[in-house]
Amino acid sequence: MLTSKRFDADVVVCGGGPAGFASALAAARDGKRVILLEWRESLGGLYTNGYITGMAGYVDGYAKEFIERMDKAGHAMVRPHLPTIDPEAGKVMMEQMLLAAGCRILYGAHVCDCEVKDGRITSVIVYCKSGRIEVTGRVFIDCTGDADLAFAAGVPTEVSAADYLGLSQSVTMGFRLAYVDTEKYAAAQRDWAKNRPEGANMMLLMAKQDEAIANGDLPEILSPGNLIYPVPNDSDPTCKDVTLDATHSFDNHCDDVVDLTRQIVDQHRKVYLFVNFMKKYLPGFEKAQLVAMAGMNGIRDSRRIIGEYVLRDIDVAGGIKFEDGIALFPEVLDTHVPTPGKHCAVRHVHYKEPFGNAVARPAQDQNDFMMHPFVPLDGYELRTNPRDYCEIPYRSLVAVGVDNLLVAGRCYSAEFHALGATRVIATSMSMGQAAGHAAAMSVQKQILPREVDGKELRALLVAEGAHLNEPPMGYWETVRNTEGEFFVNTADTISIRSNKAPSFM
Repeated sequence: MLTSKRFDADVVVCGGGPAGFASALAAARDGKRVILLEWRESLGGLYTNGYITGMAGYVDGYAKEFIERMDKAGHAMVRPHLPTIDPEAGKVMMEQMLLAAGCRILYGAHVCDCEVKDGRITSVIVYCKSGRIEVTGRVFIDCTGDADLAFAAGVPTEVSAADYLGLSQSVTMGFRLAYVDTEKYAAAQRDWAKNRPEGANMMLLMAKQDEAIANGDLPEILSPGNLIYPVPNDSDPTCKDVTLDATHSFDNHCDDVVDLTRQIVDQHRKVYLFVNFMKKYLPGFEKAQLVAMAGMNGIRDSRRIIGEYVLRDIDVAGGIKFEDGIALFPEVLDTHVPTPGKHCAVRHVHYKEPFGNAVARPAQDQNDFMMHPFVPLDGYELRTNPRDYCEIPYRSLVAVGVDNLLVAGRCYSAEFHALGATRVIATSMSMGQAAGHAAAMSVQKQILPREVDGKELRALLVAEGAHLNEPPMGYWETVRNTEGEFFVNTADTISIRSNKAPSFM
């Protein structure tokens, strides 16, 4: 097919999710000519199109600016942890911010291939309504989530982990419900937590699924754990819209088109099963109506690049800091279990000895093949310390083998469990912000992205308002200052047992 159109930019960003949005915004605000290529018809990725409307991670930098803008417009619910947005308004806000910064957006643009010469990408090949188009640039940023551009350029990639034998994390599809009494549900959950029978699951949702299975109303556990996000508006709290990230598909290969199709069909069926279950068994959901299913599958991981530094699982668990740290991450490990069972996520990693500031104990789960389905693991279990945090180094955004390529979001350079934790929305935005500034610095100074001084980049981010030189504040400061002893709760993460403050997860 002949090339029908040609475009050129200083910085070409592939993918318009949270990382791509922030990358393009940073480079455009630095005065560079930027083109953002997105194959859907709106921005935000899983955050908006996938109905994952709660912003997990440390909300800082552009992530904080975005939430503040959404709040000012009446489209955000700002709370200490997991602020939520109206996803439709979020799509428009991202679009408006990029256009105001001078970024060019091309929708319906499928990045299919690239041209590489002398170790550098010279152009990306895109198929769209205009046919085949070609986009040349100086620096390219892969924010596709699946490392599509990096893979096409020949950058080495990894999938899964050795002990999971190629399987990706479990996959979920978000959906939106109307007419939910969120106050009634919250009261029922509080009552359940206070009065639940001994040995029963601490989550009302899980306990009710067990009841539905016993009654023949569910074939299996559909959600081993999920969050319910209220959609911000001024409506009656007894009649709210909510978004959910609930039903799980297992045994996934998220870089395989046949298996991706299987997952999507499986999710479509399970969403309806789950909604019917909620209406019958969960207080507050009796009148719930399904408004929409997400337009994209909730993939948590597929390909990850090999970068100048591969962030290790133990780096995240142990709270390791870096001179070129460009994002802070204070959340728990969050590897959603690839195979069926009652565990939602693995919140620990195994290592031969205690490491860093991780909360360590001798391995307790050698025979739990629901959490480790193929091989028992020994040594020490390492869990993130609720009073600490790790950093993501700039070097983990710099691809090896291609000189003018950066990667941000859930395909950056990290081990399986490290990525399972740090793939979240706020952290992806922080990575994107750093990648966009680094690309602009590379163009401005006529140096390679790997030659960008990570410490200088960090200083630029701090000058722009990112809080990289102090521990995470707000909710995280409250957790840090909570006195009490650590214990491993039924969700496999660390809580703090204290009479002075509630436990944190």
